Amino acid sequence: MSIFWLAIQNLHRRMFRTVTLAMAVAVAAGAVFATATVMWGVERSLKVGLSKFGADLLIVPKNALVGMKTALLTGEPSTFYMKNEIARQVQDLSGVAKVTPQLFLTTADGAHCIIGNAFLVGIDPKTDFTVMPWLTKKMDRSFDRADAIVGGNSNYQIGDVVYFYGQYFVVYGKLDRTGIGLYDNAIFITIDKAYELAEASKKYSDSAALGFSRGDVSALLVQIGNTAKANLVRFAVSKNPEVKVITAGNVVTSVRQNVVALFAGTVVLAVVLVIGNILMISAIFSSIVNERRRELGLLRAIGAKKASVFRLVETEAVALTTLGGIMGVVVGIGLMRIYARTIGFHWPAWHEIAGIGLVSVLMAMMVGTIGAVYPALMGSRAEPYDSIRMGE
Repeated sequence: MSIFWLAIQNLHRRMFRTVTLAMAVAVAAGAVFATATVMWGVERSLKVGLSKFGADLLIVPKNALVGMKTALLTGEPSTFYMKNEIARQVQDLSGVAKVTPQLFLTTADGAHCIIGNAFLVGIDPKTDFTVMPWLTKKMDRSFDRADAIVGGNSNYQIGDVVYFYGQYFVVYGKLDRTGIGLYDNAIFITIDKAYELAEASKKYSDSAALGFSRGDVSALLVQIGNTAKANLVRFAVSKNPEVKVITAGNVVTSVRQNVVALFAGTVVLAVVLVIGNILMISAIFSSIVNERRRELGLLRAIGAKKASVFRLVETEAVALTTLGGIMGVVVGIGLMRIYARTIGFHWPAWHEIAGIGLVSVLMAMMVGTIGAVYPALMGSRAEPYDSIRMGE
C-alpha cells in the first residue's frame, strides 16, 4: 500500500477531526482567495469602466474635487454647479476635440418622485460621448426629452415608466454594468429636461427646490485630440481659478490607494489566519503523532525507514490542508457569486480566477507542509522499541 493511500485511510478514521481541521484551513484559504479576486476585479472594473468613459479630462468647480470622485466611482449622489460658459472657453483651446456637459441632481422623498435620493444626470445627447455610444440595450427610436437611461445596477427595465418632480419618463435604454458607480447607478435624462425639473421642484412644499438654474452644469467632460498632449490642455484649463481638473490617471491612482487601504486589514487578517493555521496544524499533528506512537513504532519495526514515516505524517497534513484549500475556494466563489451584485465589479476572466484559486490551494498545501515538519520529525526520529512501549 502506498504512503498516500495509508495517509488517506488515517484521515478517514477520524473524520470529524479531519473535517474540522479542513474547515479551519478553508477560512484562511477563502480569505486569501476572496481578497485577491476582489482586488483584481476592482482593478479590472476600473480599466473597463474608464475605457468606456471616454473622457481624458473632467472639469469641475474648484471645491468639488472630492465630490466628483465620489460620484464617479461609487455613484453616490453629489451636487455642485458652475456656469456653462466655461465649456465654450475649453472648446476653443488647441488640442480639444470634444466637450460635453453633465448636470447632477437628486430626487426628493415625496409622492412626486418614484424614488427618493436617486442620482439623476442630465446629458446633452447632441454632444455626449460617454453614455450614448455604449447604449446597446435601447428602444428602436431616437432618445428624446421624455426618456431616461438607467444604469446597469437599476431594477428598472426598458419600457418602464418613472417619474421625478411630477415629470414622467420612459426607460429608453439600460447600460451594461461597467464597474464605475456613476454609470451603474445613475439615471440619465436630457439636460434640457433637467432644467425643467429644477423649475418643477419649486412648486412642491414637502421638499427643497433643486439648487441650480438654467445654464449651470456640474462637470465638463473633455476628449483630447489624437495628436494633442493632455498635460498641455490641462495646464491651459487650470489657469481658470474657478475650476479643478481631474485626469483619468488621478482617478486610477485614487482608486488604487482606496482599494489598498480598504483591503489592507483583510490582507493582515489573512496573514494572521495563515500563521495561526500553521501553528494549529503543528500542535494538532504533534498530538496525533503522540497518539500513534505504537503504530509508527510498528511501522519502523517491520522495516519502514525514518523518511517513510516523515513522508506519511507530511502527506496526511498536506492532504488535509489541500482539502481545506479547495473547500475555501469553492465556498469563496459561491459567496461571491451570491453577492456579486452588491460587490459590483467585473469578475476576472475564468482562467484568472483559476490562477488565484490555484495559488490559494498551494498556500493551503504550504500550511500543511510547514505545520507538520516538527511533528513529522518527532515521529520519524523516535526509536521503534520505545515508541511501541510508550504506545501500549
